[in-house]
Formats: sequence, structure tokens, C-alpha cells
Amino acid sequence: MIALGGILIALGWIFVILSGVLPTGRLFLLLLASLVVATAFFEMRLTGALLVALGISLLSLTYPGLVHAAIFAIFIGPLTLLTLQLARLQIPKIAQYLISHALMSLILFALIRLVGLDSFVTNRLNLDLWLLLLILFVAFQLLLIIYRQVLYYFEAFYDERIKPWIRRNS
Repeated sequence: MIALGGILIALGWIFVILSGVLPTGRLFLLLLASLVVATAFFEMRLTGALLVALGISLLSLTYPGLVHAAIFAIFIGPLTLLTLQLARLQIPKIAQYLISHALMSLILFALIRLVGLDSFVTNRLNLDLWLLLLILFVAFQLLLIIYRQVLYYFEAFYDERIKPWIRRNS
């Protein structure tokens, strides 16, 4: 399990590094890093996945830096763990969506407020604050819905293809 955790941390860190280096596909690469955390969740349960997400976050501080490490540590890692844990607890789907969307939206708005991005954008673009927050909220909700679908399909793919292969070769 230790070796698997180390390999998953290294793979997730590579995806975060690539998201910081490559000029396009940054969200896709962060999505791949989150699927590494999902793999850790499937193989090592919640505590192992927490350690993998923490390891990726800490290594991301060294390179590519604070911004990418913060994005992974604040949004990508917790969203993956929250979504999978809610599914494992067999909470109804609508409640899963409501809980994860509400918590992640609160984190987003708190971070926007903390960084001062709201005043920066409203002063630069002459937008009202409520309009900016509405646009961000709608875009973020769409992103969360798409992410949940990708995670659902990855989980099905993992159960159908990857898990039998791992069990057969170990």
C-alpha cells in the first residue's frame, strides 16, 4: 500500500506539474490528477486517498507553485473525496449533488472574497458584484456537474476494467 500510495502521489504530481507548464488543457490535467485521488480512494479507502491528496498538494508547493497547489488542495482533492465519500455512504443522489455543490460553492465564494478578486474584477470591468457572482456560480455549477459525470464514468471504467486487471496480476 505504501508503494501504491507513492506511485499515485508521483503520478498526481506529474499531472499538476503539467497543468502548470503546458499552455492549454490545464483543467483536463487537474481532472486527471483528481482521478489519481479517486484511484487511491478505490484502492486504499478514504484515509489512503487523503494521504495521496495531501502528498500531491505538498509536492505541488515545490513545483509548479502556490497557485496550482492551492487549486488542487482547496478544490480538486476535496471535491473528489467528498463526492466519492457521499456516494459510498449511499446518500440519495440529489442530496449528494446538493451537499457537494453547496460546500464547493461556499469555498469558491469565500476564496473570491478572501483574495479580493471580486473588487478587482468589478472595478476593472464595471460589473455589478451580484452579476459577477451569478456568472461565476452558474459556470462553477456546470463545471461541477460535468466533473461528477466524468467521475461516475471513471468509477464504472475502474470497476469494469482496471480492478479486475489489478486483481488478476497481483
